[in-house]
Amino acid sequence: MGVNEFAAKAVRVIGKRGSKKLIRKGVKAEALPRPMPTVIKGDSYVCGYAKRIVMPKDIHAKKYWVAGHGMGHVIEKVHDDITVSAMWIGADDNGGYIHISADIIGLTNFELNLVRANLKDLMEESKCAGVFVSCTHTHAGFDTVGYWGQLYKLQSGKDPEYMDLLLKSLEEVAREAYKNRKAGKLYIGTVKVPEAQFCKREPNAMHDVLTRIRFVPADNSKEMWFLNYAAHPNTLGGDNRECSADYPYWLRKTITDEKDIDVLYGVGAIGAVDPGDFCEDKPERTRIEGETLGKAALSIDNDKEMPVEITVLQQKYYSPVDNGLLALMASIKACSSQRYPCEKGDLGLALLTEMVYIKLGTQQILMLPGEPFPEVVYGGAAPAETSATGKGTDINPTPLIDIVGDKELLVFCVTNDMTGYCVTPNDFILHPTQAYIEQGKDVFDRRHYHETNSLGYLTNETMAENVADIMKRVK
Repeated sequence: MGVNEFAAKAVRVIGKRGSKKLIRKGVKAEALPRPMPTVIKGDSYVCGYAKRIVMPKDIHAKKYWVAGHGMGHVIEKVHDDITVSAMWIGADDNGGYIHISADIIGLTNFELNLVRANLKDLMEESKCAGVFVSCTHTHAGFDTVGYWGQLYKLQSGKDPEYMDLLLKSLEEVAREAYKNRKAGKLYIGTVKVPEAQFCKREPNAMHDVLTRIRFVPADNSKEMWFLNYAAHPNTLGGDNRECSADYPYWLRKTITDEKDIDVLYGVGAIGAVDPGDFCEDKPERTRIEGETLGKAALSIDNDKEMPVEITVLQQKYYSPVDNGLLALMASIKACSSQRYPCEKGDLGLALLTEMVYIKLGTQQILMLPGEPFPEVVYGGAAPAETSATGKGTDINPTPLIDIVGDKELLVFCVTNDMTGYCVTPNDFILHPTQAYIEQGKDVFDRRHYHETNSLGYLTNETMAENVADIMKRVK
């Protein structure tokens, strides 16, 4: 038996023992509340903005791990600062929600809830329906999840002092964005940018729409734009040791160099979707990607003014965990998690996570944890003849746009939790003896890396079931 095969069996055993240990402790996956949506109306949209630079003072004197590629890579230089920015989106003084964009690989729901607890007074005062954090998922920033340290030493990649700074900064921008609110109008526009995407895995079901949520204050002060597009901010590559927000830095810079605008950014369905293959030089490719998207955002000319009505529904749910390696990292506290016994799946474990439904005017939005593949959201999965498993799309859950009943559905992914990839069942392949440790290969000899960084086979099914349950209450 090889080392990887032994490791795969070992982490599976450890994961199952973890489930039994939770049961012995009396931990139960209690039934979760199924809230009705909060509806907020008014005569005018009221929005506010705030931003913080989140850089440690000892960046050059202390080891900080680069997140997103291999483990154990130390940040050596700084190209651009990591920032967090927030937007309060409300209606008159009748309530609203706070949407934060963070230049980080991800944030666990456990740590987000710490921020929410500290904001309890603000949420009550403002009638806030929720605080939500969309991570840009830069692969050149700090490890804020814990996966990219020195696991062989059982060492998390998270630095406690930096995490304190980050969580405090998230709280500060939420408070300040609410304080800075002003009345105005809200518009939504889109543009297709196919050249800014490259898919490295069949069936190439990419969604190439850049969406711009645009707030125009009544006092003609600075506009606020919240942009969304599906491309991994991993352009700088695995050899990079410079701290950077990756292409989102150049996206924002391109816009702000031309107009005095506050810009926030969040990613869509980015599973297996890389930035455009513009050139071999990675720093140059990063710059071109950001500038291409920035210019596209500036070019949008189909804005629709949104009626002043906001619907918010935040839903907690349990997602089964079959990935023994991720379960191990949670058990040694390399990453933070909320684990519960579960009757589904291989390990008998589930992660408590969440999704959010929002209707902003007429625009329907889903905020989803992790990195769903585009076909999970928009359809386009491979037929039986070319699928990884040889099975057809009939074994896949209904695409989310069909569950919601909206071809124009907007999704913010890597939002409110970091749960890994979400792959359709007919494309889900594991290594036969080294599951979640080594990449599997399908009948076409194509490697399947993404499954090794997923919770497991049931992730897509669980996500679709909960979206369907939400829509029953929304409609």
